[in-house]
Amino acid sequence: MKVLVLGATGYIGSAVTGRLAERGHQVVALVRPKNDETRTVPGAAEVRHGDVTDPASLAAGDVDVIVHAAAPTGDEAVELAAVDALLAGGAKVVYTSGIWVLGAGTADEDGPLNPVPLVRFRAGVERRVLGAGGVVVRPGIVYGEGKGIPALLVAKAAGHGRGRYVSAGGQEPTWPTVHIDDLADLYVAAVEKGEPGTVYHGVGEEAVPLPEIAGAAARAAGLGDAGASGVEPWPVEEAAGDFGAAFAEALALGQTVSAARTRKALDWTPSRPGLVADLAGGSY
Repeated sequence: MKVLVLGATGYIGSAVTGRLAERGHQVVALVRPKNDETRTVPGAAEVRHGDVTDPASLAAGDVDVIVHAAAPTGDEAVELAAVDALLAGGAKVVYTSGIWVLGAGTADEDGPLNPVPLVRFRAGVERRVLGAGGVVVRPGIVYGEGKGIPALLVAKAAGHGRGRYVSAGGQEPTWPTVHIDDLADLYVAAVEKGEPGTVYHGVGEEAVPLPEIAGAAARAAGLGDAGASGVEPWPVEEAAGDFGAAFAEALALGQTVSAARTRKALDWTPSRPGLVADLAGGSY
């Protein structure tokens, strides 16, 4: 199939582009306009220029599937205008949302939405995409290749001299996670087999304790076992000074998220090392 990928040079988009190409799909990468109009994207057969803030630049009537993995603007009106432009072309749209749209607690693919403020805009965008027969993918906390949010924890541990994690108090939070390579496999499955109007969860581990993640991040930062054993909670009010209030609140979110229906429907079996293992002795 001919697949347009928005955000093809980003963390998720680049992995998806490469995996789609490996599967024999013709990938068209949509990237922001640059001075270098000859820019190439690994795995892409063609590069086009456009931006989610310019709906007219998103017209793509000649593709079979569109994967929207571009960085969000956070503005619901802008995001809705972008997906409307993508849906108007008649191609199957696979939209990237995320587990934070579910809010705190335990949820599966059919759970109600209770988004934290950082991603409140996603609820309306999901409804628009699903109502038009598109597909929504909600990745967990993405890790691997030394990138993603876990890399922030490594950097903070290195700067602080101890492992630390954002906490709102009370019960220690857990994060649903997914390795970038497993997630790329899921996107390919969603492109090839995803059913119209369906939500899929990109979650390899349903609930990884955040103190364990912070300890592994300390080891990845070179602090050794002493640094890892010195893990401490970082009050969300203090972390807001570094991350901003909305992002700090999201980082402190405790969730257990199932992908059981997704695994069965798409025959998706995450197989890469878990987040703690990857932090402690892998790509970080």
